[in-house]
Amino acid sequence: MTPITPQDPQEDEPRPQNQEQSLETLRQVVGNLDLTPEDLLMVLSSVVSLKQKKKEEETEKGNKIFQDKVYLWENTKDSFIYRDGRTKNGNYYLRIYCRETKKVFSKSLRTNSREEGIVLGRQMYSETYGKLIRGEKTKSLTTKDLIRIYLEREERRISPLPKTGITLETWKTKKGYLSVWKKYIQEELKMGDTKIENIPPDLTRDFQYWVQRQEKSYYKGTRYSPDYINSIVSEVNRMYRQVGVRDKFISSSLVPQIDLMKKPPSTQVKRDILRVEEYERLVKYLRTNEYLRPEGSSTLEQTKRSIFREFIGISYNTGMRPKEILGLTWGDVSINVSDTKENQKIFRLLKVRSENSKTGKMRSVNGPVGRRLERLRETYEKVGMGCSPDKYIFRNPTWKRQDKNIPYHQKVFTDRLEKVLNETGLQDELDKTNRRITLYSSRHFYTTLRLQNGLDIHLLSKQLGTSTTYIDQTYSHIQVETNTERITKGMSLIRTLEEE
Repeated sequence: MTPITPQDPQEDEPRPQNQEQSLETLRQVVGNLDLTPEDLLMVLSSVVSLKQKKKEEETEKGNKIFQDKVYLWENTKDSFIYRDGRTKNGNYYLRIYCRETKKVFSKSLRTNSREEGIVLGRQMYSETYGKLIRGEKTKSLTTKDLIRIYLEREERRISPLPKTGITLETWKTKKGYLSVWKKYIQEELKMGDTKIENIPPDLTRDFQYWVQRQEKSYYKGTRYSPDYINSIVSEVNRMYRQVGVRDKFISSSLVPQIDLMKKPPSTQVKRDILRVEEYERLVKYLRTNEYLRPEGSSTLEQTKRSIFREFIGISYNTGMRPKEILGLTWGDVSINVSDTKENQKIFRLLKVRSENSKTGKMRSVNGPVGRRLERLRETYEKVGMGCSPDKYIFRNPTWKRQDKNIPYHQKVFTDRLEKVLNETGLQDELDKTNRRITLYSSRHFYTTLRLQNGLDIHLLSKQLGTSTTYIDQTYSHIQVETNTERITKGMSLIRTLEEE
């Protein structure tokens, strides 16, 4: 009889198919590597030992960092203070784990006192946890910080080409607007060092009234206009949206609530102008020796006065913006070949380059300024200043700048205009009628006269570089005032009755 060999009871139980496949794979690997079961056991022991060592090192490392750990509250484990074992100062740190966003926040409390660390930790937790939930930055800004960041970004947008960014003048205007806001926060609210998220949004609603109470640096005795105040408000709102909200320093609900100043709608000319007889007085005075060569004046001063006279004449005879005139070069001047020979002595075409235009579009301006430009050329040549095509037409002739191609700044001519208006006595009449004349007033004067003399609005818009819609809305009253016959055409019966 064949002896019966005792069998392991487990062998009677079928092994799972996956286990059999795994064992077979392992046998093949071991066989191919020429390893014995003892060798395999040694490898497995080494792996277990390495994993255990790594775990111990991680535990040891964690303990080294989070020393003297104290939870801020007993009922939650999402925040605690601790001493960092890797540092020697012994200061406490705060660690917050946001369950909603799975983000971790950690910051030094700069104190080695356990009690003070708990107080500071709880305070910082209340300020920070909401930001973590909303996805905002945990770094806080003061109003001064916010303004600095915004202006730095706006400065990068400065471009010499219109419609491709902002001009340097625009950037300076923005800076001026925001200086008013900073003054309001610091002096009125006394919150200059307060973080922007801690300034109650409804606290700033009366900003417009505060600005109205401020005294102007210039033109004292007058209030800031609604347009000026609303421009500040718009710039402040843009700053908070572009930096505060967009960069997640604050939520949109924390943007200051600032009311705009209400004003009656108006489509009238925004700037005052001279009457025709007043303009004639001004021009005649600029031609006199009393103005051009006052007693005791230097050659340089006489040169400056001659230049200013021609600037005024070109302004009032072309309707160009002051900035456009100051940006002209001698290469931008040409004779219109389609004009008669007589007109070619009087008229000139002035090219407003795209980079010198407010709209970013090049245009040609036609005006009776030929003789003025010739006198201006002679004035420069007398002091040794050339007039090559690349030179600006209105260059500063000061001795230190004669060899440099530097155009005049508007403020220089603004100051001279104010002085001339006082010398002619025109300023007294302007004050009586509550009018204020600036360099830009010449553009409105030109537009008004052209419309009063029946110039087609479409042709005028091309000359001025503005839209017909703007001209129609702003100067509509002139069209009504100068068209009595056309408006009353066909009303002979009514007119007869009214005359009786």
